[in-house]
Amino acid sequence: MMLVLGAGGFLGLNTVRACLDAGITPRCGRRPRGNVLGLRGLGAPLVNTDFTQPESLREAMAGVDVVIHAAAHYPRFSHDMAATIARGLTELDAVLDAAAASGVERLVYVSSTATVAPRADLAPSTEADLFTACPEHGTYHALKWTLEQRALTESRFEVLVACPSACLGPYDWKVGTSALLLSTARSIPPPHPEGLISTVDARDVALALVHLATAAAPPKRLVLSGETSDAHELLVSVAQRYGVAPPPPALAPDEARAFADAQELEAAAKKTRASLPRELVDLIVHAPRLDTSRARSLGLSFRPLSETLDAWDSWAQRMGMLPSHASKATA
Repeated sequence: MMLVLGAGGFLGLNTVRACLDAGITPRCGRRPRGNVLGLRGLGAPLVNTDFTQPESLREAMAGVDVVIHAAAHYPRFSHDMAATIARGLTELDAVLDAAAASGVERLVYVSSTATVAPRADLAPSTEADLFTACPEHGTYHALKWTLEQRALTESRFEVLVACPSACLGPYDWKVGTSALLLSTARSIPPPHPEGLISTVDARDVALALVHLATAAAPPKRLVLSGETSDAHELLVSVAQRYGVAPPPPALAPDEARAFADAQELEAAAKKTRASLPRELVDLIVHAPRLDTSRARSLGLSFRPLSETLDAWDSWAQRMGMLPSHASKATA
């Protein structure tokens, strides 16, 4: 039996679909107040998983052999690093303790390429390139590094770590990385920093997670990424795709960080979302180029960005997130 934590989220929904396509009907962990419309349409069994109630995790894991944990804490804002890390660790410890108590044999933990360190020789980074100390790149990097370190030191059962880059594709209900694309397509050119952005199709990440969950001898850590682009050039191409005005010039790193910090403080006060989250700035500014040869050696592949954008576009229009008349100017 397999349990997917965060099954109702962007990556979770894609993972549940990948499981079903592989002939596996997973148990779908959902937060008590989470949206489950997408999950109900897939027909997989649902269980409540409240990370503040460890007994709910133990009940969800009863009889489970493998857990895919796609629900690690993702901070909405970045201005309170200590509280963010404390919450992340508390929730992860609750999951790990419940897994140990329930006799889980393997847990696939979804981390981030934020934990992948750049190489001194500037060659693309691999799974071996892990920060030896907490990176001073902001709250998101610090959180993801801390949580991955905790996961990698777990010894009561097998833990595997997947490090996906910025996920794009269908089911991005909360508009994560696709916020930049959505704003551009809606003719609201988004502020953005200078730097690189590595993207990956969420469907390909889901297939990789199922592989890690089921393979006889999977790697301990796996980097998952499709293409790496200059962030500004990517948005220019998106603007051309929709026949809208090009984005403004990219902000210098310090300017982008200051802008994002101010946006987050204002958004927190108004209980809205920042137009430029600080974690997105840090991810773009500090993004290394990535070597995914290990994933490819396992038979995994990554769709071209154009195909991913086609799938995202089709889904976003069906959901009313993009106007139905938003036809692509270029393929």
